[in-house]
Amino acid sequence: MSTLAPVIGTTDVTILVYFLVLNSFYALLLLLSIPEIWEQTRLAEDEDFQRLMQSDALPPITILVPAYNESATIEASVTAILTLEYRNYEVVVVNDGSKDDTIERLREAFDLYEIPRIYPETIPTQPLRALYRSRSRSRLLVLDKENGGKADSLNAAINASRFPLVIAIDADTLIEPDALLRLTRPFLLGREIAAVGGTVRVANNCTVKDGRVTDARVPTKLLPGIQVVEYLRAFLFGRLGWNRLGGNLIISGAFGLFRKEYVMAVGGYQTSSIVEDLDLVVRMHRYLRLNGIKYEMPFIPDPVAWTEVPESMAVLSRQRERWHRGLIAAMWRYKTMLFNPRYGRVGLFAMPFFAFGEMLAPLIELLGYVITAVGLAFGMVNVSFALLFVLVAWGYGMLLSIWAVVLEEVSFRRYRRFGDLFRLLLFAGLENFGFRQCTVWWRLKAFVSVWRRTQVWGDMTRKGFGKTSIAALLAVCLAAPCRGQNLRVGAWSSYEKVTDSQDWSTLGAQLTVMSPQGHGGWAAVEVVGRFGEVDVTERIGGVWHPGQKLWITGEAGTAHQPVFLPSNTWEADVAGLVARRASVGAGYRHWNYPVGPVDMFMPHATIESTRMTWNVRGFISHSPTQETDLAISLQALRAVGARTAVSILASGGQESFFNGTAIQSLDTWSAGAGFRYTVPNGLKLRLDATYTHSQPILTRGGVALGLERAF
Repeated sequence: MSTLAPVIGTTDVTILVYFLVLNSFYALLLLLSIPEIWEQTRLAEDEDFQRLMQSDALPPITILVPAYNESATIEASVTAILTLEYRNYEVVVVNDGSKDDTIERLREAFDLYEIPRIYPETIPTQPLRALYRSRSRSRLLVLDKENGGKADSLNAAINASRFPLVIAIDADTLIEPDALLRLTRPFLLGREIAAVGGTVRVANNCTVKDGRVTDARVPTKLLPGIQVVEYLRAFLFGRLGWNRLGGNLIISGAFGLFRKEYVMAVGGYQTSSIVEDLDLVVRMHRYLRLNGIKYEMPFIPDPVAWTEVPESMAVLSRQRERWHRGLIAAMWRYKTMLFNPRYGRVGLFAMPFFAFGEMLAPLIELLGYVITAVGLAFGMVNVSFALLFVLVAWGYGMLLSIWAVVLEEVSFRRYRRFGDLFRLLLFAGLENFGFRQCTVWWRLKAFVSVWRRTQVWGDMTRKGFGKTSIAALLAVCLAAPCRGQNLRVGAWSSYEKVTDSQDWSTLGAQLTVMSPQGHGGWAAVEVVGRFGEVDVTERIGGVWHPGQKLWITGEAGTAHQPVFLPSNTWEADVAGLVARRASVGAGYRHWNYPVGPVDMFMPHATIESTRMTWNVRGFISHSPTQETDLAISLQALRAVGARTAVSILASGGQESFFNGTAIQSLDTWSAGAGFRYTVPNGLKLRLDATYTHSQPILTRGGVALGLERAF
């Protein structure tokens, strides 16, 4: 222990100095950002410059919009982009082989028609399926291509672009109306601009109308709320401070304007990179420096775009792990630029900062935690030093986050309510307690992924701006699992206590296969116990999705030894959207019992409100006794969190029931409640409790449990 003590003490002091230097450099960036904000604000408010930005002197721009499975937001985003306040621009949207109905939504929303390709493929990309123009929007060009990733989509859009400046915008990004005018400001000042970046802000919890953020609010949830503080810190002084140092390495892929000739000179976006924006900017720095071309890559704070950030730990962890994995790959690939005076301030300052201050930070922070804990446990580090370590590593960073909030409040002040300011300060403090440690762990996982040579993007699940209708999804779910997955496995079990009879039980499983177009099929088996007897049923079914707003479902089944179950069944259902948040449909069911068939007609409708979904169904059945039974049910589903939902069910009427010898009409009413939860790994859990009062027989109550997993 005596020989270990000096090692631990020296290491702890070294790590303490590391965090002191790192956070002091962040403080320097904060100080440098203050005159930058003042200068950019002065230019933005200059009257002569305002008139210049409304003139024909503005350079023409091509807006590149890559889209993959963006049906939730694509129409609103493209519509907003097409109404930007700018004189001369075009929009190139690239559908990168989406598995959802992104291209169908574009066709319907913008009245697309196919045209031949007349431009050269300067940068190689995945094959093009079709090229479309819009009858209603002359600025819009849509490319439909095989899947190749975001970088490949941007390269395809660059090939099709006509103008000298290109701006890459994510399909889920909402741009403020005057953002392009503000973003082109450096080009009008006669400076040699190679690229320019704008501010990206968090849209979660904001009011969005017609593709515009009309009321900026700070999220009330912890995860997106802390990310608001992160984005403020990263953009307001993280990148703005680098303007004075001349070493911006990141032009955000969600909102960055580039000179096309330089992008094409370096071969476009690198398809093998998972952080294509960082990779492109570093390659442009290298190319321009090696060729002796004068240039600037500034960051402008007042052009603003809004994007949705993850609200679940699973999605956020994949995003942060991917970002850090890309940073590691870029630093290794361009390691010859480190401390190389040939690349000027980029090589001497920016590259070392990102390599040692960003890339290695999680490793050093973990080492600091371990060394401090071991030192405290064996008395090699005193408590005062441990508190100093926490103060420098956490407290200094917390102070910088608070200053970022203050900088926002005194400069741009997008959040105008006191409650929003309070939440920003609260999240700035809470960030260091749990969230910071999670990000360290996620970034550490990136080193393991790089070691294993993992090249995976990870899914970014989005809810959409202003909720996309789930009425369509409910329509598909009438007799099948939701579309959008290739394979689903489900299992369920139930138990019911029956008055004056043996208890009922079921145990079943189902396998579902779906195509990217929404067609699919399934097979299920169920063991049913009733009246002291056990039977086994098998069912097969399918869903056909002939159009954007229509679903047709069919299913057939048989029983092995039908005692109380129908010997065979079949049913069909047709459902479709009639409004953005409403669907209607009708089903027909035929149950073939030994004493004769029971036929049932089932009209249904689904309506969605802000957080609620209502489903009403009618049941009109005709039995061999020539009686017509009528019943109705109402189900309400409410989301109470990102992963959790609760439901209630009420029904009443007459029920045609086979008691083993004859079809009997029972007067019934039922009530039930359910709970739904999605585990981060994708497993869905369902728990339901029901009670049915039936006359003259078969009053019962019980519970049901279901599991489902997509692969």
